[in-house]
Amino acid sequence: MRSLFTLAITVLLLAGCGGGGGAENEAGSGDVDWPHWGNVAENTHYADLDQVDRDNVGKLKVAWTRPEGKNQFAWETFPIVVGRTMYYDTGTDQVYAVDAATGKVRWTYSPPVDFLAGPAIATNEPVSRGVTYGDGRIYLTTADDQLIALDAKTGKPHWKTQVIDPSQGNTMNSPGAFFDGELIVGGPAGDAGLRGFVAAYDAATGKRLWRTFMIPPRDKRHPFDHSYGGGDVWMPPVVDPQTGTAYVSTGNPTPGFTNAGRPGCNPMADATVALDAKTGTIEWSHTELCNDSWDYDTVQAPTVLDLDTGSGDATRAVGAGSKAGFWTTLDAQTGDLIARSPYIGKYSRPHLRPTRKGAVVCPGIFGGIEYGPPSWSAPTRSLFIAANDFCMRYKVASRAELEEHAPGEDELGGTTEQVGPATGVVAALDPATGKVRWRTDLPRPANGGTLATAGGLVLLGDGDGFLYALDARDGKILWRYDLKRRIGSAPIAYEVDGVEYVAIAAGGSLVEAEGTAPDRPGRLFVFRLGD
Repeated sequence: MRSLFTLAITVLLLAGCGGGGGAENEAGSGDVDWPHWGNVAENTHYADLDQVDRDNVGKLKVAWTRPEGKNQFAWETFPIVVGRTMYYDTGTDQVYAVDAATGKVRWTYSPPVDFLAGPAIATNEPVSRGVTYGDGRIYLTTADDQLIALDAKTGKPHWKTQVIDPSQGNTMNSPGAFFDGELIVGGPAGDAGLRGFVAAYDAATGKRLWRTFMIPPRDKRHPFDHSYGGGDVWMPPVVDPQTGTAYVSTGNPTPGFTNAGRPGCNPMADATVALDAKTGTIEWSHTELCNDSWDYDTVQAPTVLDLDTGSGDATRAVGAGSKAGFWTTLDAQTGDLIARSPYIGKYSRPHLRPTRKGAVVCPGIFGGIEYGPPSWSAPTRSLFIAANDFCMRYKVASRAELEEHAPGEDELGGTTEQVGPATGVVAALDPATGKVRWRTDLPRPANGGTLATAGGLVLLGDGDGFLYALDARDGKILWRYDLKRRIGSAPIAYEVDGVEYVAIAAGGSLVEAEGTAPDRPGRLFVFRLGD
């Protein structure tokens, strides 16, 4: 840990401040913002901007940059842009509002966060993956499980609430989804053997409206039964504005490296789950992987999309990627399977289960398809998805070691280590059929996800610290820029005064492979054409 104790004390002493009037949130002439985590409510990560295209992308230059903050390295934030203001957070949950064209700070807010509140926080470098905008407020989740609402113009706090108890091993590192006066969040982000959940809060007051757990409660008659828990909701919920259905992806059942106590499919774990956004009632779930012994979470936030499946009418669909390395497309109303892609990266056969001596499996716990979102280009009917080729040796813990597990600590049920080099891949899929249209190899893992634009580009970063631009037609690499630090989030694109900008946070990721770019302090990079 990089002086985490000092960092925690420093952040605990910081108080929220509102340091300026802030810009208007309505977009002006020649302004195209990025107001949601995935740009639109459906989480497509697509920008309908074509000023930067396959012919001129090589002329992109840095317009402005901003540092994450002193002693902060891992940075997985996904900025949003509302009107002419960009909002983002740091690994220590500080929120910045800056001019989206110049980077000039409008206001900052530093919440009092206890980074020693629980083992899931104190033993891991902190990261946070963005903030949420809705009804003139910015919403922030913190490492110690607070949900905070701020005035979008000034940064002044409106309300705070405690979502769950961090001392039990819970931590939250992804933003929520705003929908019809609600703020819907998921958690916990960890492998502590707790129960994943989705919860909704009144966006104006912070009052909890409902909470739904993904896993049944542990049977108290069997205190050493470790087969209950998991189904963590790692990434933001996605709400379909047409139907009011909330979709989440869930993690593996607990413990991660053995299925002895939970044979068969585990409903609600390694799954895509649909809930009524107003009540939390589960409408359906689809388990993507049965008998998981490899920590193969369905960790991506779902993407909602309209497909032509040959019936003549568009089919509303939802999909997500598995860490096993494939993408699944489901009927958004019923959860029925529409298509499943082949494995995007390496998938070892036979697929060995972890043992006490150790078994080498591809992919390992850091791949194939990680938390980074795909991008959906409706005009070309293509889904662009990044993945990792990352093999690992799994070793199962003994029964005695499992029973020594302290509450709140990781409960994977063993250990892993990297085997061989770790590389990346980006592919274009037809989600209606699962067919791979093209595939491009990258020298290092690509965890942060992709951005697609109307300029015919697919942009993403990798563990070597390069930002890439690929031709969306065939995957050819057209341009790359060395950010000199690992990249753990996806780019975004927006327009201010008729000028298109591309922004990305870089500095590292908790998904770390040997031989990648060195850890350097996090920095936000914003590009535009010309000087």
